[in-house]
Amino acid sequence: MPPQPPKRRTGRVIALIATVVLVLGLGIGGWAVFGRGGSESAAPGAAAPSSAARAGLTEATLATTDPKKLLDDALLAFLTQPVLHTRMEKIWFGQVTPYLTGQPYYGQTVEGGYDYSRRKFAYHDHSGYVCLEGVKFEVTRRGDRIDRGSCAVPHPLDWDSKVGNGMLPGGLTPEQAQAFLGYLRTVQGFLDPGKPTWVERQGKQYVRLPVVFRTVQTSIGRAGTQNFIWAFQKTKLSFDGHVYTAGGSGDAQVEAVFYLDPTTLLPGYSESIVYDTQNDPSGSKGQVRRVEYVWDGTLPAPDPETMSRQPAPLTWPAEKFQPGAVK
Repeated sequence: MPPQPPKRRTGRVIALIATVVLVLGLGIGGWAVFGRGGSESAAPGAAAPSSAARAGLTEATLATTDPKKLLDDALLAFLTQPVLHTRMEKIWFGQVTPYLTGQPYYGQTVEGGYDYSRRKFAYHDHSGYVCLEGVKFEVTRRGDRIDRGSCAVPHPLDWDSKVGNGMLPGGLTPEQAQAFLGYLRTVQGFLDPGKPTWVERQGKQYVRLPVVFRTVQTSIGRAGTQNFIWAFQKTKLSFDGHVYTAGGSGDAQVEAVFYLDPTTLLPGYSESIVYDTQNDPSGSKGQVRRVEYVWDGTLPAPDPETMSRQPAPLTWPAEKFQPGAVK
């Protein structure tokens, strides 16, 4: 039985009514608890190299690597990155089944980034909306540019819809990252990594690591992605100040594959499905998120004069693993 969930501090419970579901991109149902910590934002630190990263994984050493230790090291490397820059395709609203079965589907693509030290936000999404240098504008189908106001500091829901993988924040100090991961470790059964394998993709070597972030039973109900929320509370940061939330309904399970750089342990690509294992075992009402990562410290910077209306599609081959079958 997992430990008792931490007590909220001046928290707020957000019921997943339909309007919030639409904003978050959640599956139907579930719950999420938001709390506030002490300080408003973290002083981001560069990723502290783990023992595995310092040594550099090889195909030979991978055979004796503990998957749980590898996952810990990869999560710590991610959590302490001062800049997140991703290219994401989100597949939801009835499109998951066509995607998984190889049929035509519609996915929403967005390239987004957030710099924690400078508190700068930028993105270019599938609807033609662009955020650059705190200014939001729309590129119409005719190529016209329409001013849409400010986008300087994102709301957590905006951040989740534009940047990242729907699970993990960045910009934490090593101490805050340890607090985040430390809580997840206490939730028995939540962190469930599979066997890592050595693979080549797009001419580079990667460690492919399958992971299930399992829905577990707690004293107040089933908790899946909600555990990320509770883990973030342990950092003592504000959700609004640091800008973070987790995607998916609070009781949803996340099944994912990460392609890790064998030296830095940062992902080059991840693919995940978030769904309610109890009420939606097929995942048809859930959400798939495909993510390519850019780790050069930059934010998206499309040229307003030459950019296309929509961002470029992802180039990484899709996994399309079935719910309950990630390995």
